[in-house]
Amino acid sequence: SIPVKFKDFRVTSNPAALTKRSAEHDRADKRPLSVDELRQYWTLLDGAPGIAGVALRLHLLTGGQRIEQLAKLKRVDVSASAITIFDAKGRPGQGARTHVLPLTAIAKQELDGLSKTGEFALSTDGGETHVSAATLSGWARDIAATIPNFQLKRVRSGVETALAAAGVSKEVRGQLQSHGLSGVQARHYDAYDYAKEKLEALKTLDSLLGTSPAAKRSAMAKVNAA
Repeated sequence: SIPVKFKDFRVTSNPAALTKRSAEHDRADKRPLSVDELRQYWTLLDGAPGIAGVALRLHLLTGGQRIEQLAKLKRVDVSASAITIFDAKGRPGQGARTHVLPLTAIAKQELDGLSKTGEFALSTDGGETHVSAATLSGWARDIAATIPNFQLKRVRSGVETALAAAGVSKEVRGQLQSHGLSGVQARHYDAYDYAKEKLEALKTLDSLLGTSPAAKRSAMAKVNAA
């Protein structure tokens, strides 16, 4: 399987194969944002201007996707009802998994703030290049400076925790955030796209965040009922 031109180098071993990934990058996040912190974060994002506000609001409204993948969103993968990103995490040699995310009404509004030119949707140079994950994380830290120990990765775990508490099943949460899908059944037999379930989960997230007057009333009613 090695290209012929590489054989001239006569490489017989791979020194990189002896290296190990730092364990600190594989630690599960044990500090998900609480629902109150997610609401506070949304309130801060709601007034954030420019591409920083649009990108981070879209990140939250689509369920806290992996920022490395969302940052590479292309305009061709944005439609009126969904965005498509590509998840290569944990899939060496298999190609990226196509991950389609339906859009709630408020998420659709954010699409108007995305780049209308060039290749990439989340861009500061007219779509020529995409913003980096580090840039998104930096924007988020600046905007959420009043939230103690804020890190953008805590949004992802916070969303999952909040949806779990709201009764969204583990299976649907996995489909929404594209994780826990490595079993034989998921890889080879389950071809259902879960679009309806993912959209309902995102509507539940909207309600928990209080993204609109109607959502705020619904969220408060749930809190009072509890």
